[in-house]
Amino acid sequence: MQAAAVVIDVGTTNTKILLFDTSTAELCSKRSFRTPKIIIRDEVDFDSALLFQNITDEIKNLAMAGCWHIEHILIASVGEMGVIVDAAGALMGPMLAWNDSRGKEYIDSLSFTDWQRIQEITGLPPHSNYSIAKIKWLEQHCHIAWEEGLTWLNLPDYISFLLTGIRQTVSTMASRTMAFDLRRGEWSEELIMLYGVPRSIFPPLAYGGDVAHVIELSMARRLGLDENTRVSVVGHDHMVGSLAVGLKEGELLNSTGTTEGFLRISSAYPMGECERSAKLAGGRFVFPEKFTLYGSLPAAGLSYEWARKMFRLSQKEADQVYMDLLEDYRAGKMQSAQELLFIPHLVGSGSPDKNIHARGMLYGLTANTSIKDFFYAVAQGVCMELRHLYDTFIGKDNAVSSIKVIGPATKNDLWLQLKADALNQTIFVTEVDEAVSYGALVYAYPSLAKRVPMSVRAVHPNAEYAEKLNRLYTAYMGLYERKIMMEQFLFLVIGI
Repeated sequence: MQAAAVVIDVGTTNTKILLFDTSTAELCSKRSFRTPKIIIRDEVDFDSALLFQNITDEIKNLAMAGCWHIEHILIASVGEMGVIVDAAGALMGPMLAWNDSRGKEYIDSLSFTDWQRIQEITGLPPHSNYSIAKIKWLEQHCHIAWEEGLTWLNLPDYISFLLTGIRQTVSTMASRTMAFDLRRGEWSEELIMLYGVPRSIFPPLAYGGDVAHVIELSMARRLGLDENTRVSVVGHDHMVGSLAVGLKEGELLNSTGTTEGFLRISSAYPMGECERSAKLAGGRFVFPEKFTLYGSLPAAGLSYEWARKMFRLSQKEADQVYMDLLEDYRAGKMQSAQELLFIPHLVGSGSPDKNIHARGMLYGLTANTSIKDFFYAVAQGVCMELRHLYDTFIGKDNAVSSIKVIGPATKNDLWLQLKADALNQTIFVTEVDEAVSYGALVYAYPSLAKRVPMSVRAVHPNAEYAEKLNRLYTAYMGLYERKIMMEQFLFLVIGI
């Protein structure tokens, strides 16, 4: 039988199980299911039991096919989320979604001095998304008494634990907890004491090549796998995806999906005063000797999906709207629609004004506003917000050699053209299906990097439209700043 590797890619919307030939990098099987969730009112938890059941069912099906010798299971996922397990491995509460805001009360209770110190040590602007906020919420609402044997495991760590019995995390996931000393590359004793949780709940850290473990014998037999099958946590999906496209220092990765972000890797510590002021997130790369600088829009692809659901369109119908809009945009027929300004703060705002309390805004509605105008405003607003992040990210003297785009945006030509025009930069659309999974494969099998199937095309800005969008950006930022002032007023006066 031919040697193969299975990649588990857990996303916000979908979870994918992919099987690769480890001699050729050929994608031989792809299975996907909706990431199971438990939704009660506005609260969203990942259904960890059903998630793992679905994952193991798919792996078992691949193993029972009898065509492949699965030698390695690789895991990548969204960040910031996880579970607390007891000494026996039982869950001590739900798995809160990465963008869950239930822990914001704890974050808001910290002093300004605490906020400063947290950011100095972790490279992260304090926010309810990060794991500590979830840990504190679980402590309070699940009535957790910190007894011996309790462990916090990030989502991919938990999957690995169920497969191997090993409690461990990797630095790229640890650096999203808000308890990790970014510069030293270790858990921060000072912050753990500040949070009032035991040091023992944070698992040992793994670095580089020591992250592979052998699957438990009982689990191997249950899934029909060889008893020597290795299991590795690769890390945070945005970081892992950059491996597929060979991101280099000096380049900027524009990773798109439910969220959208800019990612840069460097050998030097990335957090200076400018980066902290802009509330950018520092972290450790998949290879822990390198650092990352990351900033995101919480609602990019989410805004597109929200617009589609608002008008109850099928995905095919929405795609047709965007194709029609692209034709109209290139023909210069969207001038009136440009006056409709959308600020995509549907789940709070990202850097540089990172605020879970922020709300979205749509300005400029008239009796003549059409569905097409609405969809265009959403696409334009997402790109205006990206421009705001980009200006902050690169600073005045921090030029980038190229911008590489991966993810769903590569299939939406309107999104791409508006992005190039809004940034007034040529962007390189790197079309590689399943970038995260290929990145995980390259991590474990570096020799396969040149075999990753991809195509690269350049999308150039239209000088005329770039100038128009630049003028519109001035209006966008004016509205943006007034929105912040209004939100501050409403929060102070009536508490919303």
